[in-house]
Amino acid sequence: MRVAESFTLANDLTCAGDGMVIVSDNVTVDLGGHTLTGPGMGPQTWPLPQLDTVGVRVGGHTGVTIRNGKTTAFSTGIYFIDMVSSSIESVTTLRNRFGFYIHASQKITVKDSDVEFNIYGLHLQSSDDCVLVNNLLARQTYNSPGGYGLYLYASSRNRITDNTIDSNINWGIWFSDAKENVIFHNNVVGNNPPVSDNTEGSNVWYDKQTKEGNWWADYKGKDADNDSIGDTPYPILGPGGMVDPYPFVAKDGWKTKRRSTIDHYEPAAARPPRGVTIVALVGGAVQSMRPGDTRASAMLAADSKNVRQIALGTDERTVYSSVDRVVVAQDVITGETKTKQGVTVDGVVAANRDGHSVMVVGKTGAEQIDLTTGQAEYFDYHGSAESLAPSYKHNHVFVATENGIDLLYLNLGGRTPYTIPLDGEPAAMVMAGSGTRIYAAIAGRRLVDVVDTEQYAVVDRIATDVFPTSLAISPREDTLYVGSANGAEAVTIRDRSVVSSAAFLGSVVDLAVSPNGDQLYVALAGLSHAIAVLDAPHLRVAHVIELDNDPSRILVASY
Repeated sequence: MRVAESFTLANDLTCAGDGMVIVSDNVTVDLGGHTLTGPGMGPQTWPLPQLDTVGVRVGGHTGVTIRNGKTTAFSTGIYFIDMVSSSIESVTTLRNRFGFYIHASQKITVKDSDVEFNIYGLHLQSSDDCVLVNNLLARQTYNSPGGYGLYLYASSRNRITDNTIDSNINWGIWFSDAKENVIFHNNVVGNNPPVSDNTEGSNVWYDKQTKEGNWWADYKGKDADNDSIGDTPYPILGPGGMVDPYPFVAKDGWKTKRRSTIDHYEPAAARPPRGVTIVALVGGAVQSMRPGDTRASAMLAADSKNVRQIALGTDERTVYSSVDRVVVAQDVITGETKTKQGVTVDGVVAANRDGHSVMVVGKTGAEQIDLTTGQAEYFDYHGSAESLAPSYKHNHVFVATENGIDLLYLNLGGRTPYTIPLDGEPAAMVMAGSGTRIYAAIAGRRLVDVVDTEQYAVVDRIATDVFPTSLAISPREDTLYVGSANGAEAVTIRDRSVVSSAAFLGSVVDLAVSPNGDQLYVALAGLSHAIAVLDAPHLRVAHVIELDNDPSRILVASY
């Protein structure tokens, strides 16, 4: 149905394709309490929006309002693109692939609506100055990617208030490259995990005037002064250490609050520098060293000289070593060997983000081992894994291969339903600490692809002056360190400027950054066997740790 003027729907509609396509400005469609039913959500098209069938589709218009009804069983319930000053009001959208998809639009209002049981909930992409108020974003189902209640990508200055974000199977709220948004008076409960914000210091998780934030069901703080506001902040996941400083202690607490907030919040003092131990794979042996050491010392038992792979645990102090199809877990700080577990697969090792399991991925398959129970699970995967980046979603891992980045789905028995296409074979891959970005160096090209881990697509490209062979990302996710054959350089992610560079006699084989962000560690092989310790981001060589053999991998443990 092509709609050019305002009208009220008189009955339910069952649609073989799009329900309505609005073709004019200043149109109000009142669904009259009726339902638009589509032919089904259609196949997965991620990272592109699924637009095979849309309940109400509008593009390039202003002053459009959709209200008072329901859309169900479409690829996308309502799709706005290039829209201005338009709204969705009192609409329920159920069992679509996307509930509401707001794309490249400004000043959109979504209010009093229910977004439930979709694969993806309410999605804002490159959309600014919108208002999301009094919506239910609940029970989005699992079909990764997806399962989130609210996702903002590259969207700014949006106001998000009085929503209930409930029991979505993945993220409740996920911000990716989203800035200057204000979020308060929302109920967030039963999501896994509740929230992630990857932009340090930009988004505001409370109302500055009233000093009131959100209700987080997993908040553990107390309200000793009975002002309805917790006396300690609620931490927001992500690299910036953001908090909701004024969390409510009860659902809808702003509706029953009777007194002004008693302000206990004090911004956290600067955290003291963390202790650092460098772990290196050197000539088949695992060695550890402090940044000021002259030489490295052996870390594993003397008879373990044929280590093939090492990986760091999520606690940042357990190192996992693959030795003759045995994975050894060892505490870097105490030297204690925690576990030894046999595996059937020989390949690349990585720690899963659940904190207690390790995966090994190779040409003969993939295997995940729970080191607390010893239980192992095999997956039928046969890609040529070069490096791994476990997803924050626990159910899949990003695998760099010569063909791109495979999505290895653990909950689908090892299937790889999608490979993220890159601009060439990846020479190195690193995931940012927030889990929202992967950086892939392209072999033989002066180029680093930037991959969004929810969109599963290259969303940016960083041109470099060198052919990158290794990468590292700063804890604040503002600087990319690029290693090449004989040097390293620091590149700002925001404006792509080269801050500094350093040259070496040996070949750079790996990079790692201190968790304090103040040092870069460079593994050198060939003419030099060493770990160079550089001030970051200025890349002045502060110290050199001599090694007996060529290193092939370095990690940074901290405590």
